[in-house]
Amino acid sequence: MSWISWKDAYRTGEEAIDRDHKTLFKLINEFDDAFQESRRRRDLLAILNQLVAYAEGHFQREEAIMAAHHYPELESHQQLHEQLYDTIYALNERLQNDPRPLEREAIAFLKNWLGDHILHCDLAFAEFIRRKNPSKSGANA
Repeated sequence: MSWISWKDAYRTGEEAIDRDHKTLFKLINEFDDAFQESRRRRDLLAILNQLVAYAEGHFQREEAIMAAHHYPELESHQQLHEQLYDTIYALNERLQNDPRPLEREAIAFLKNWLGDHILHCDLAFAEFIRRKNPSKSGANA
């Protein structure tokens, strides 16, 4: 069962970004499913490792698209990405090294950072693109 679902409200209109976001949603849901099923720590780690690697690649792809469009908020967006990546990486480290169970709040973080980041930051970039290039306003991912 999906814990976080893709919504049209998350659509940026940039196909590569939207495809990446959908994959991130899928990985977060896989992690939550594994957690709910009380799978072994190594199963959770494998999924979280995928999430960390994919997030890093996504941030690089997204920043390249922003740079290509001369997005004026690129630097602050890069800082947000760095903070998000650091938090995900720390979560991964904790899961690897801490024998205590992973708390539900950690999974809530994964859900919230993606939805909040898309709605508040990535959609601001999408609006910038639409204003800059009105023909993009009808784009769908």
